[in-house]
Amino acid sequence: MKKIILLCFCLLLTLTGGCSMNNNEKNNTKDNKTEALKPKEMDPKDLPQVPAFQDEKTREYMVSTKEEEPGYYLLESKLKGFRMLFPEDGQYVPDLSSTGENEETIVFDSFNKKTNIQYDVQLDYHQDKSFANDKDKMIDIVSGRNSYIGKYEKRKQSDKIVYSAQKKSVFDDAEGKKYFSYRFFGYVKSTKEDYLGIEYSFRFACYSDEEACSVKKDEARKKVEKIIDSITFLIVKKGDIESGE
Repeated sequence: MKKIILLCFCLLLTLTGGCSMNNNEKNNTKDNKTEALKPKEMDPKDLPQVPAFQDEKTREYMVSTKEEEPGYYLLESKLKGFRMLFPEDGQYVPDLSSTGENEETIVFDSFNKKTNIQYDVQLDYHQDKSFANDKDKMIDIVSGRNSYIGKYEKRKQSDKIVYSAQKKSVFDDAEGKKYFSYRFFGYVKSTKEDYLGIEYSFRFACYSDEEACSVKKDEARKKVEKIIDSITFLIVKKGDIESGE
């Protein structure tokens, strides 16, 4: 009789354990499916309530809903050429952006309501372009686009070299009141792959002239360096090198 009771008890434990495992497997499967979904495939209600995800066009670039650093998520270019940190309040500007063969332009802006500061960003990605290996030519191009004459700082990192410069612009409004903006720009060249690089330009200014605003150069520069230094070039297919004009 005791053997029968013990056998029944063991059978009950087995069945209970089996059910428990099945439920866990179901939960894990559900979690895996959720993790597998890209932000652009998810319901906006389930995404972080910030512009980077709530804007339909911007979330197409977001890799996941995981916050890489406070206030920053991970962006991947449409050509899958690079990844970098992207501010949570950043918003993609489709009218000024474009994707072509081995070239991509990403434009976005970020506005902080508390500080009344907005910064605009343009990134130009070049892959398999002969001019991308010519540092002097690239710096000439960047300088021309930013109306700059001067030297560039060089920062060597494990997988890239960053050439950077900055300038302050002062201008008057209709009433003669002076305003200014800071611009940070440069070129990022891969040291792992030839003919691969990114031009960049950041412009910081007050969003509204009617509200108080104080653009601090050092804080702006640190923000730029955080984003630019986070750039990681992804593995790209080698193609025919095209000559650029």
